[in-house]
Order: sequence, then C-alpha cells, then structure tokens
Amino acid sequence: MMFSYYLRVLIATYIIHIVNSQRLGLGINNNGGVDVVRHERYEYHVPHHHHPQRQSPFDGIFPGIIITIASSYLQWWNEGRAVRDVKLISTAQKEVVELDSTADTDTINNGKLIHITGYISTQNGLTDTDHGLHRKDALQLIRLTEEYQWKETKSERRNRVSDTEVKVTTEYGYHKEWSKRFRESNRFESPGGHYNPPPSYQLGQQIYTVNDATLDSSGLHIRPDLINQIAHPDYIMKVAGKGINNFQSVEYKRRINLGMGEDLPHRDNAVISPHGLYYSSELGNYRQQPSYISYTDNKPLEVIDDTKQRTPVVKFEPQPIIGDVRVNWREVIAPPDGVSILAQQYNNELIPWYNPNNDGGYIYSLLPGQYTAKEMIEKHIGKHKLITKILRVTGWVGSYYGLSLILGCIPAMIRALPFGIGSFVQPLANIATSTIALSVSVGLSGTVMALAWLRFRPFLATALAFISGLGFFSPYIITLRMKRTDEVMGAKSE
Repeated sequence: MMFSYYLRVLIATYIIHIVNSQRLGLGINNNGGVDVVRHERYEYHVPHHHHPQRQSPFDGIFPGIIITIASSYLQWWNEGRAVRDVKLISTAQKEVVELDSTADTDTINNGKLIHITGYISTQNGLTDTDHGLHRKDALQLIRLTEEYQWKETKSERRNRVSDTEVKVTTEYGYHKEWSKRFRESNRFESPGGHYNPPPSYQLGQQIYTVNDATLDSSGLHIRPDLINQIAHPDYIMKVAGKGINNFQSVEYKRRINLGMGEDLPHRDNAVISPHGLYYSSELGNYRQQPSYISYTDNKPLEVIDDTKQRTPVVKFEPQPIIGDVRVNWREVIAPPDGVSILAQQYNNELIPWYNPNNDGGYIYSLLPGQYTAKEMIEKHIGKHKLITKILRVTGWVGSYYGLSLILGCIPAMIRALPFGIGSFVQPLANIATSTIALSVSVGLSGTVMALAWLRFRPFLATALAFISGLGFFSPYIITLRMKRTDEVMGAKSE
C-alpha cells in the first residue's frame, strides 16, 4: 500500500516536471535602467499532512554537548591568554627603558623594551610603478582599482497554487556599477547584452609601504608592520587630480603628480580626473577631438592646459561605459605631532618585544602623538581588558545555550504526559531547566576561570572557585531556604 503511494507520487512528480517546469524568460527594461529577466516554473510538493515530521526530544543533546565543550575551551583559552598578558604587562612596566629620539643609537639597549617618541621621515617616499605615481612624503600608498561592470541580482517568489503545486518566479536584475572585483558575465543567467570584458589591470586594493622610514636623528629603522599601525583617518589623505581646485576643498586632498606619465600603460586611453586616473577605450581620440567625450552632470569635460604633463587633465570624470577603469589613491602621511613607540631595540631596528619568561604575547606598539610609556601601557591594558570581557561573555552565553539544549529533553518528555498533564506541567519544566542551565553555566564558567588563574593568582582563583560553587549549588540553597521559610511560617500559624 505504502509502496504504491510513493510510486504514484514519483510518477506525478516526473509528469509535472516535464509539463510544468518549462522556464519562460522575459526581458524587461524598467524605468530605472535595470534589465530584468524573469523565469517561472512549477514545483510538485507532497502535502505536509500526509507525513508529519516528528522531532525527537533528544535531538538537542549532542549539539548541546558540542557547544558546551567548545564554549568551555574558549573560556579556558581566553583566561590563559589573559594570564599571559597580565604577566607581560607587569614585566614591561618594570623593564621599559626611556630613550631620547635625538640621541645616537646605543647598542647597550639591545634586547630591551624601549619607549621612544619622535618624528618619522622617509628619504625616497613611494612610487606606484604601474601608473607612474610618485609620493615623496608618503609612508603608505593605498591604490584602489575599479572597473565599471554589469552586476546580477537574484530574487525569488514562491506562491502555492494548489495542494500539490508551487509556482516559483525567479527574477534576475542587471545594473551597472563600479566594482573592485571582476564579475564573470558568462556565469550570468542572461549573459547576452550583459558582457563584462576582462580587465587589463589588477582590480582591488593594493598597499605599498616604505622600507626606509626612520625616527629622527636616532636612525632607528621603522619597519612596515609598525607603519601599518598609523592607519588612522586623520593621517590618510586622498590623492586627487589637479582639477579638484575648481570645485572642492583641498584641505584633506593632495594633487596627483604623474612624474612617470610618459611610461603610463595605455596612456592614449587615459585622463586624470578629479578623483584619480581614468581609463576608457572611448578616450583614444581625446586630444584630437575632445568633443567626442561624454558629458557628466550636463557639464562638458575641459582639459586643463599643462605642458609639463603628457596625460590630459579634466575637470569632470567622464560618463562611464562598461569596461572603463578608474584608479584612485590614498596615502598615509607622517603624523605632524610625531609618534610614540614601544618595542624592542635590536641595533638600529625596532622589533617585537617578548616576555623574557617565554610566557607568550608581545608588545610592539606605535601610536600617533606624544605619549609616555605609562600611558601606552595603560592603553594596552584597556584593549586587553575589553577583548577579555567580550570573550568571557561569549563563552558564558555559549555554555548557557549548550546546557539549555541538553536539558531541553526534559520539557519535551513531560509534554508527552497523558490527560493534559504534560501541557500544564511543561511551562514549569521550562522555567526549571532554564534556571538549572543558568546556574550550572555560571558555575562552569567560574570553575574554568579559577583553574586558569590558580597558578598565577591563587587568592583570586579561590574567590572564583567559591563563586562557581555558589553557582552550582544555588538551586539547592534556594530550595532549602524556601523550605525553612515555609516551616517558620507554619510554626507561627500554629
């Protein structure tokens, strides 16, 4: 009987698939300039009431065990990291050496944690050799290359038309936008008319960092991994075209200087726009016939006469077409107020300083501005405490959720009690299991923290162990107190 039922379902599914799942594509160009392709199909579904899904009350036990173990491990690892960081900071506060950036490097400080303030400088700056852009004062040069492309979006609607059929309408929308990654149009649902040409340039973001940065007359070399820590919005400047002066403030922008413009790749298809460098195949005849260039915001492009620069400069960026590429840069400059550094000195290098006790962790910090060693260490402590608290809360929430899944089988089994008893008792069981999960998770978290801190701070570990014990036995203590209260009230009433 059951076999014949499934056989009929299989035959019906096959017939409906053949007859109704044919797809109809409709191309639509709506007012927003977005191409839309719509497909429709029908799916056959067995009515849900024929095969109700039954969930076992024990389904959450295994996932709950996994989550609880993972959360406990996260707490253990976090507390171990916190212990190591406390040791590291304690040792750093005792051993840090103050240096004068104007003094000559003294090898007597090799291997020591030093604190030094000063001003960063570079002799050569940075050059983007791909496009001939040179920035003589830049500590970092951040290049972003984008291509104007088609982008596909997908949306789906499902409408049940009968007990056994669902109408599925899928729409694929196509619109144009600047993208820093290449989208292969041959994977589109409707590649015809939405072709993205492969880019001639590396798309995305590339970062160049100087290798010759030094700190004042001390001659200490500032490595790129320290320069990366300057990345603060106040010291990141946008490199802009010369036409920027005509309609925008230049207080936070710097002009483009293509010192190697004669070596620019595809130079005949390039112009310098207010935002950077712009490549387009439509710009090939630009110098001879500038009127061929498209308009932007109903304003014609204008060439700023600059005989020293072979690449034309325009006031307004061209109206983009598919395949156009634009390149813009940002540069990180040396903070005008100087920098403060905590690191290990090794000859004329600044490298990470590790705890001599080999407990793990290191200090390797650069902050824009003038800070004392004490202030920098306090900032390190504040960052360390914030991370520790976030991971502690995450571990506790995970433990509570995992224990709730494990204990969830109890209300599920109580719900199955006959004569309506299960429906009446289940809410009370939910409250009881949630209370137990909360108490045990607090106790478990406290125990893990106490064990991690036992070797370093025994008094704190003892206090945490006491708190965790209260967490484990709190349900028993609360019940005992309620029982005693009832006995006292009963005695008084007699």
